[in-house]
Amino acid sequence: MDNSERFLNLYRDLEEVLGVKYQTRSGAIQHFGAREGARWQEELNLFREMRNLLSHHGKIEQQAPMQPSEPSIRILEEILEYAKHPPAALSIATLTDQLYCADGGELVTDLLEEMEQRGFSHIPVVDEKRRLTGVFSVGSLFAHTRSRPDQPVAGLRVRDMEAVLPPQRHVMEKFYFVDQDASCYEIKKLFQKRDAGSRRVAAVFVTVGGNEKSPIMGMITPWDVLRAEK
Repeated sequence: MDNSERFLNLYRDLEEVLGVKYQTRSGAIQHFGAREGARWQEELNLFREMRNLLSHHGKIEQQAPMQPSEPSIRILEEILEYAKHPPAALSIATLTDQLYCADGGELVTDLLEEMEQRGFSHIPVVDEKRRLTGVFSVGSLFAHTRSRPDQPVAGLRVRDMEAVLPPQRHVMEKFYFVDQDASCYEIKKLFQKRDAGSRRVAAVFVTVGGNEKSPIMGMITPWDVLRAEK
């Protein structure tokens, strides 16, 4: 089997996989290139032209009019593999057993030290069942000190900040919950959202069914999405 046949077989497989995904055969690859496959959009446009040339033009002296290069075959194989097995939420998240979480009894100064040493911007606050009760950040600390200037940071515990820690109480940030099977593309779109108050999405938490009341299985930051797309 020469490269022209390998290429056409791979392209047909990609059309079939994406046709099932989008429930349409017509334009499925273009739709993919505008969404999950945006990083390969240029290659997909070129591959479409190559497919048309190989499919709609006869052979010359029993030879295909062109032979796709090995890099073209490799990239098409990569795209097909991604289409078959797109990265899901749990595969790109920092899992709970590797995630630094706080409880209500911890000192705020200890959290600030962890954030400085390990480069964290947000620390999930969880209960004994690993359910999210809040998110600690420098922003939430500022919010607390504005509302309670009488409380010094020294000796302050996480439970003392319970009024400002719940995700919905963050003024400049927003948090989402997704199911473990949510696609990387869906999560990327969440990070691109801005609500009327221009709150940015700081993190996405993974739970069963995306239920806010379920134990968290992992946390996803914008950097996790960028790494998954490399």
